[in-house]
Amino acid sequence: MNILKAIKDDNLFAPFYDHPATWQNWFTALRVMYGLPVLGEQANAVAEQCTGRDDFLDDGFDTALFLTGRRSGKSRVAATIAAYEAVLAGHEVKLAKGEFGVVAICAPTKWQGRIVKDYVRAVFDVPLLRQEVHKETADGFELRNGTRIEIQAGDWRTIRGFTLVAAIVDEACFFGYDAECKVRSDTELIRAIKPSLATVRGKLVCISSPYAKKGWCYTQWKKHWGSNAGRVLVWNSPSTVMNPTLPQAVVDEALAEDLQAAKSEYLGEFRDDVAEFLPRAMVESLVVPNRVEVLPYPDTRYVGFVDISGGRVDDAALAIAHREHGKAVLDFAKVYKPPFNPHEVIGRMAEELKRYGIRRVTGDNYAAEFVARSFEGCGLRYTKCEKAKSALYAELLPRICSKGVELLDVPLLVDQLAGLERRVRAGGKDIIDHPPNGKDDLANAVAGVTEATFSRHTHVGRL
Repeated sequence: MNILKAIKDDNLFAPFYDHPATWQNWFTALRVMYGLPVLGEQANAVAEQCTGRDDFLDDGFDTALFLTGRRSGKSRVAATIAAYEAVLAGHEVKLAKGEFGVVAICAPTKWQGRIVKDYVRAVFDVPLLRQEVHKETADGFELRNGTRIEIQAGDWRTIRGFTLVAAIVDEACFFGYDAECKVRSDTELIRAIKPSLATVRGKLVCISSPYAKKGWCYTQWKKHWGSNAGRVLVWNSPSTVMNPTLPQAVVDEALAEDLQAAKSEYLGEFRDDVAEFLPRAMVESLVVPNRVEVLPYPDTRYVGFVDISGGRVDDAALAIAHREHGKAVLDFAKVYKPPFNPHEVIGRMAEELKRYGIRRVTGDNYAAEFVARSFEGCGLRYTKCEKAKSALYAELLPRICSKGVELLDVPLLVDQLAGLERRVRAGGKDIIDHPPNGKDDLANAVAGVTEATFSRHTHVGRL
C-alpha cells in the first residue's frame, strides 16, 4: 500500500487529517517524493512551482528536503512518513534474521522531539494501527513487526549502530543552535545518518524552515532546487502554500515587524542577513592536536581576557595567551558553568592568571562594575576592553585566515568559533555574534586575548 492510499484509508491515516482538502499540496509533495502520479493541472503546477523542475523520477527520491515556513504542517507530515515507513513500507523483508530496523526521527532539542512524538502517537490512535504498537518507550515506539520508531533529540552519536529503514530530520536547518543540542551542524548529522540507511536503501527526509545560508540544507537547496538532475528532491515553499488556513494577516504582521526574519519563517527563504563567519575547517586547522593547556614558561609575558556573567544563566570564560614567532598562542582556556557565585569564580580566575605571572587583565566591554572591584580584591587590575565583542571578532578573522593563531584542542571553543554568524543590520553594519540560543563566552575571551597579544601596548617575550 502506498502512502497516499494509507492517508485516504479511514482505518489508517485518514483520521489524522481532519480537513484533507487543506492538505492537498502536502499530498502532492508526497506523491513526488514516492514516485506516485501527480494528478491534475493544479497539482502539477504546484509541484513545478515548489521544486523548480518539470521532470520527476518514476521511482521517487531517496533523499528529500522540504523547506517550508512555520505553521505549514511540517511536523505532522514528518510523523506520517515515520508511521508509514515503520508499518506499511515493507522494510522488514529486507532485514537479516535477528536484525531490527529503526525509523529515526531527529530533532534539534528534546522539546521539538516531544512535539513530533506526540504527533506519531496520534497517527497510531486508530484501532488497526494501535494494535501494531507493542510498547511505547521514553524515546519512541516498539512495533510488533520488529521495527522501532526512535525520537533522537540533538545527539548524532545515538544514530550510529542502527540499521535505519528511514530517517526524518525535523527542523534540519537549526541543528547546532541550541545549547542542549550535541550536533554541531546539519552537515555533521547527515554524515552520521547516511551509512545507516545504506543497507536497505532507506529514505532520508529533512523538513525545516530555512535559516542561514550555510550547511547541508543550504548546499542541497543551491545544488538541486530547479534542477532536473540528481536524486535529491528539494521542495521549497511559503507557509501559506502548504497551509492555506494560515491567515495572511499573521504573515503580513510578521513581515512588517522584521522583514528578514519573517521571510525565513513564513516565506520559506534563506536569510540574506545571516551568513557563516568562520568555516569550521578553517578553525580546526589552527588547533594543535591534544594540546589542552600550555604550562607557564619562564621569561614569557602573558595576557589574559575574561568574560564574566552574573552567574545565573550565562557562562563565564577565561583565556590566557602569549605572542610567539608572530602568532598568538593560546595557553589556557576555561569555561565556568552557571549557576555560580561570580566573586568565587573571579577568585579562581585570579589564581590562574597569577600562575602565568599576569597582574593586569582585560575583560568584556559590558562587564558590570563589581567585576573590577572583585579582581582588585584579588590583587589584579581589571580594565574594560574598549572594543565590543563584534569588533573583536572582526579583528580575529584576518588572524585566523593568515594562520596567526594557535588554538588549544578544546571542542567547545571550536564549536563556538565555527558557530559564529555575521548579520547585517540597519545601515549595512555587520554584527558578529552567536546564533539564536547559542553561546560564545569562550570564543569572546579568545578573540579578546588574541587582540591583546597583538596590541602595541602589550610587552611580550620569546619573539
